[in-house]
Amino acid sequence: MRYLKTEKPLEGLLELDDRVDTGQLELPGLAFSDSDDLFAALAALEQEVSRLQLSEEEVELLRRFRKTSPENRRMVLQILGR
Repeated sequence: MRYLKTEKPLEGLLELDDRVDTGQLELPGLAFSDSDDLFAALAALEQEVSRLQLSEEEVELLRRFRKTSPENRRMVLQILGR
């Protein structure tokens, strides 16, 4: 087996996507908190997560929507005005 030695960085050979954001993940309540109080920041994060969580009714609707036929999905979307 022969190996080719190049001066090119490994990332260049792998053609990695340069647009990948390797920065810090911004979490609500933590990313730009003016407070040094970790508990306050975590409470803000918990509040944001709770706001985004689906209700039991929404979970059931999504489950049924996913199980139905493509034709029924189109009808539901038409009824909703999409």
